[in-house]
Amino acid sequence: MCTPLLWELVIADLTQFECVFIDTTSATSFAAIDALLDTTLEENANVVAFSMGAYATMHFAISHPTRIQKLIIIAASGKGLDAKELQLRKSTIDFLEQHHYKGISTARALQFLHPKNHQNNGLIQVIKDMDADLGKEVLIRQLKATSQRIDVTEKLKNIQSKIHVIASKEDALVHIDDVKHTQQQFTKATMSILKNCGHMIPLEMPDLVKESIVRFFKDS
Repeated sequence: MCTPLLWELVIADLTQFECVFIDTTSATSFAAIDALLDTTLEENANVVAFSMGAYATMHFAISHPTRIQKLIIIAASGKGLDAKELQLRKSTIDFLEQHHYKGISTARALQFLHPKNHQNNGLIQVIKDMDADLGKEVLIRQLKATSQRIDVTEKLKNIQSKIHVIASKEDALVHIDDVKHTQQQFTKATMSILKNCGHMIPLEMPDLVKESIVRFFKDS
């Protein structure tokens, strides 16, 4: 449930790059996202991908191992979803299909942020605004599409892209050990581990993400 708002502070002043946001919210499966990326990405593209979008990019790159030149993965692992998470998603979908959706709650939004940002109304509002812009229909579609998330970890060694992984030690949604395990599967990957940051790294630490983009893509 992310829109270009997620990246506004990151891409500010990145005039040396042409920044293109790829909207995957119309997709109903990871295969559909693969097709979308195949038609959207230029050859030897540099890609910055966050959370579910980062998993989707890894899924694409496994079958297109030389298509992406350099890839920055933020707050994501190659793991699939366990039975508990799948059941939670099914219950959520069933509830949404039968009830009016009032938008993401503040309590849920706070789960995406580090405790030091729990009083940051600006960040909370961005999360709420992105959710409101996309709405209930997109939320249901994304939950259904991304529940088909298998473990791709063992196949990541096939990807030939140069990769930099950015993760937060205190991410409440993606465990740091899973991210480390994912990074170790790539043949060409470096990693930055952040502190005092939650899951929403592009919102919580946009300057760091910006600096990583400049540094990692400078020789492209």
